[in-house]
Amino acid sequence: MRPSDAVLLGLTLLVTAATVPVSLVMAGPAASGRPALVVVPPWGARAAQVIAAGQGYEIGPYVAPIARFAVLQNPHAARAAGAWAVLDAEALLTLCGFEGTLP
Repeated sequence: MRPSDAVLLGLTLLVTAATVPVSLVMAGPAASGRPALVVVPPWGARAAQVIAAGQGYEIGPYVAPIARFAVLQNPHAARAAGAWAVLDAEALLTLCGFEGTLP
């Protein structure tokens, strides 16, 4: 690996590592009955179990290893069931540049 490649890789990792905390802080907690991002650890409680505990259902076409989009009636119960975080999905859509309309 050339030094310039190492610098580019280092900058990419730095930007990525800085983006995650900023996204989490800006997203804030999820509201009942609104889209949420449910983040679960890759071990222990499964996302489907956590979402069921929050009296919710999954939305969206994509399934990630540690996160799911869902609508929850009780976000606090999902957090108590083992979720690392239950975040407001609308704020995350704004961070990603989404300009469409939500259902």
